Order: sequence, then C-alpha cells, then structure tokens
Amino acid sequence: MISNSTLEAVKNKDKNSFKVLYQQCIPYVYTVVQRHLSNNSDVPDVIQEIFARVFLSIHTFDAKKGEFKSWLRRLAINQCYQYYRKENFVQLHVELDNAHEVADDELLLGELTKEEIEELLDNMPDGYRRVFLLVIIDEYTHEEVGELLGISADSSRSQLSRAKKWLRKHTPPTIKSLANGL
Repeated sequence: MISNSTLEAVKNKDKNSFKVLYQQCIPYVYTVVQRHLSNNSDVPDVIQEIFARVFLSIHTFDAKKGEFKSWLRRLAINQCYQYYRKENFVQLHVELDNAHEVADDELLLGELTKEEIEELLDNMPDGYRRVFLLVIIDEYTHEEVGELLGISADSSRSQLSRAKKWLRKHTPPTIKSLANGL
C-alpha cells in the first residue's frame, strides 16, 4: 500500500509525502468509512478527520507491530464511531421479535455474491450492521466492540446474533434452498 520511505517522509513532515500518502490511501479509507457510516453525506467529513489524525499521529505507527494498512483501518473505524458518538447517532438496540442465539451462518454467506452481501448489509438495521461489520469483517473482539460502541461485550454478542438472524430472514430463498441441500 505505502512504501516505508513514504511513511518515513510523512513522519518527517514532508508535504509532498502527505499528498502521496493521501492519494494512495483515499480509495481504501473511503471504502472502510462508507461501510461503517449509514449516512453517506457524513463520509467526506469523517475522511477529513481521519487524514488529520493520520498526519497528527503517524509518529505512533510502528511497522514492527503490524502493517500500515491495519493501523490505518483501525484508526478509520475508530474515527467513524467517534463521529457517531459525537453526533449521537448510535442506535444499537433495534429489537427483533423472538431474537434468540443462533448458529453461525457462514454457509449462507459463502453462497452469496459480494453484491448480494453488500445489499443485505445496506438494508440491515444500523445497530446490527455495526456489530456485524466490526466482528465479522474487521475481526474485532466483542470486548473491543463494546468499548468502541459504549456497550457491554454481552450486548455485542446479542447484536451479532440478531444480525445473523436478520441475515437468514432476508437471504434470497434460492440461496437458502441451495444451502439446505448441502
């Protein structure tokens, strides 16, 4: 994604390297932010905050601890949820009738196309979507999700369970029948 020489130049406050870093990272950051924000009109504001944070905290990035892309993703996700908290957007408990703990649905999800999964996630209630994305896609623990969203780890688990139930309920019937036949 970004060369070590570019990262070092950014750490040394080289203005041209800031531009290079921004240009190389903006597509990735945009994708992450768009996935985590339900209101697309907020995306530019959050991206601006993310890059301001990148430039202010680049000195904390340590290549020995992991890849720059992982560091950037975590920073972007944290900024998205910081924005939600600041704007009081977090609506985490959207109740489903008879929501119970459910088994994993990797089989169903594995049969869906990327476009079908994106459409399902776009239509999923925000609270479920946020926890689903953080746990399943971004591989956060329930404890990390709880801290990030200001809920308990048990609430995170419950929201993930409800998200999976919601996915099963809204998965196209042809995929359900294909999965049941396996």
